[in-house]
Amino acid sequence: MMLDLVKVTLSNEMDLILAHKRSMKLAELAGLSLSAQTTFATAVSEVSRNAIEHGQNGYLVLSVSAQKRERYIVARVTDEAHSVQSNQGLEYAKRLVNKYSITTIGKETSVELYYALPAAEKIDHQKIDDWRNMFRNEPAISPYEELKRKNELLQELSQKLQENESQYKTLTDTLPIIIFSLNLQGELIYANEWLYNFTGQTIAQLNQTKWRDVVHAADYDAFSLLLTHRITAGASAIKAQCRLRHINEKEYYWHLAALSPLKDDKGQLLYWIGYLVDIHAQKVVEQTLENNKALQEAQTQLKENQTLLEDNISELNRSNQELQQFAFVASHDLQEPIRKISFYSDYFLNKYADKIDDKGKDYLKGMLSASHRMRNLIHDLLAFSQVEKKQVEYRHINLNHVIQDTLQDLEIMIREKEANIEITALPSIDADESMIRQLFGNIINNSLKYSKNDQRPQIQVTNRLNTHYLEIFIKDNGIGFDEKYLPKMFTLFQRLHTGDKYKGTGLGLAICRKIVALHNGAITASGKVNEGATFRITLPLNQ
Repeated sequence: MMLDLVKVTLSNEMDLILAHKRSMKLAELAGLSLSAQTTFATAVSEVSRNAIEHGQNGYLVLSVSAQKRERYIVARVTDEAHSVQSNQGLEYAKRLVNKYSITTIGKETSVELYYALPAAEKIDHQKIDDWRNMFRNEPAISPYEELKRKNELLQELSQKLQENESQYKTLTDTLPIIIFSLNLQGELIYANEWLYNFTGQTIAQLNQTKWRDVVHAADYDAFSLLLTHRITAGASAIKAQCRLRHINEKEYYWHLAALSPLKDDKGQLLYWIGYLVDIHAQKVVEQTLENNKALQEAQTQLKENQTLLEDNISELNRSNQELQQFAFVASHDLQEPIRKISFYSDYFLNKYADKIDDKGKDYLKGMLSASHRMRNLIHDLLAFSQVEKKQVEYRHINLNHVIQDTLQDLEIMIREKEANIEITALPSIDADESMIRQLFGNIINNSLKYSKNDQRPQIQVTNRLNTHYLEIFIKDNGIGFDEKYLPKMFTLFQRLHTGDKYKGTGLGLAICRKIVALHNGAITASGKVNEGATFRITLPLNQ
């Protein structure tokens, strides 16, 4: 099992220096002698130099290979358009390491260099996380590296912005109303699919005609005022009623049009957010039953529903902005200080242990433990927020392969617990493979975590196939639970046990419920205290 630690792009001599330094650091962390550190770093430098001089888009990935009997530190150098045949640098590097491999996929060629670790060296997931944090928080060795890190951070932020924009588009396309935004000149800059489906015109066409081909002639003057924002400076929203022509029926339907300003932190107007709600049925009722007092209460109710809809739209826009802000804070502003607290706490414990009294050491250990819990909570929150409908990619997948991949991911924990896992053959279904693997992983991890101290975990995975659905049962012999707490188990931040005895954030089963819901299925559980638990997952065979 290969565990990646750090990646270095290979473009120039400065990157070569950085690759050598990182290789030396990994060898030092792995407990190798100074001569062995130099040998490994030299081998990596030779292959990296050839990738820089003769390849394209090269990069180095430093990893740890933790197998049952053999452990290695591994350097993988990958580049394009570079032949490694008869390469003096590679030939020299081969003699410096224990083993190597060369693979070519398409245009990419990868050279993997393996250097064996001492048999007594123990490597677990905690140590791997500590090494990753050490590489991540290590000070830059030069202004070049600092600029390089900032550039990579900007690329990550750009990717997150694109994902947020895609989320917003998916959300607005799902709502059965027309949502759009206008620049300060009254031109469309965004519209969801409902606008084109109703009018049959694109954003460019509507901007060119100023909506004249869509809006009823009798309502156009009022609508044009809406586009040009001719309102008082203090107004918070603009509303108007107009008739829009449907592309297929060639008839006009009444709509409520509304615009709300979006401003920056300084109160400067950025653009306008608007929506068009079909109120044709309401207008017909108003015109037909205007003088019918018996139906005036129904008319009032329609107006109240209209107000409620407007409030919901405003709340939706506000919630979307808060979600984007949270994603940014969670991915950057929260994780960075937590990493620093963890790093400096550990640094003080290791470097100044002889200068700190026992009470101070206890405080530092408590702070380090709290930072680790906060890091896990942020990680699980991001995992929960990233399980979205837009990400579901249904394919016909073999569940046997998926659950075997899951067990491989949990191999270390299974071995440490000496767990026995029995799996009945599973069929193939339409599902998102990565989400189903996460579903299996969370539940089996849950069974391993809540196992009894004096008894080896026994986990059974069985299934029952119906005409249209598959039922999967995951049964364990762990500590179980009182079924009166079942309604709490699949909700956010709900834990039945204290964090002192069982680690966790209370998000694992909430993520499971969200994944199953996105697959149009159901999940529940049954059990008794000290008699184990059984999770039942129901999934459609075809989506």
